[in-house]
Amino acid sequence: MFAGMLKLPLCFVTSPSIIFYMSQSFKLFRLQQIDTTLDKNHARLAEINRLLEDDLEIRLAQRKFELAQKEKFEAEKDLRIAEDCVKEQRIKIDRSQAALYGGKVVNPKELQDLQHESEALKRYLATLEDRQLEAMLALDEAQEKFAAADAHRTETEIQVDAKKGQLQQEKSELLHEIEVNEIERAAAISSIEQLDLQQYERLRKQKNGIAVARVVDKTCAACGSTLTGTTYSSAIVPTKITRCNACGRILYVG
Repeated sequence: MFAGMLKLPLCFVTSPSIIFYMSQSFKLFRLQQIDTTLDKNHARLAEINRLLEDDLEIRLAQRKFELAQKEKFEAEKDLRIAEDCVKEQRIKIDRSQAALYGGKVVNPKELQDLQHESEALKRYLATLEDRQLEAMLALDEAQEKFAAADAHRTETEIQVDAKKGQLQQEKSELLHEIEVNEIERAAAISSIEQLDLQQYERLRKQKNGIAVARVVDKTCAACGSTLTGTTYSSAIVPTKITRCNACGRILYVG
């Protein structure tokens, strides 16, 4: 009754006891897939760590807040000075008016001088009051900038915290995936002959991480070179390791 049962290809068999019967090139190709995934995961992990350490957005928002705060303090200081100047000028005017109309000065020349002085003080008071108004308007503008910078800083902190929370979650998942990848890699290596593994690792260093290339339509998928008939025939032999004549990578026909 079992004679007519469909037999699955070896590549679909997942039992560790069967993996030793797979072709050498397939074993290396499978290892290449695992290593490529590991490379990608480690690169992303490094990127996540960099992003978690990067506080540029918060520093920029904080710097903007500090500048706005300083501008507000300066505007408050300028307004206080302007108000003090107006107050002092009014005191001077009051004193001048008291001297002018107090009856103690009766000399016409002195009275005329006091009159001129009082008028000059009043004219300068108008200038000082204009400066006070300008200082008040500048303070209003500085306060608006400060409030906006403060709100921006708070919003930035909230957004950055949310992003970093997502990154921490992704990092946790990635570390688990890398752990699984490492277990898969150890299992894959256990079935590969030492000399083949050494050749693979050497090519990985030389070929930017890609030591094994799949053959597609008798063409090396890594460099795009068309294989000769001899090379292709050699590549399909399960027990042989064949390399691309053009790029030197190990070929896998699958």
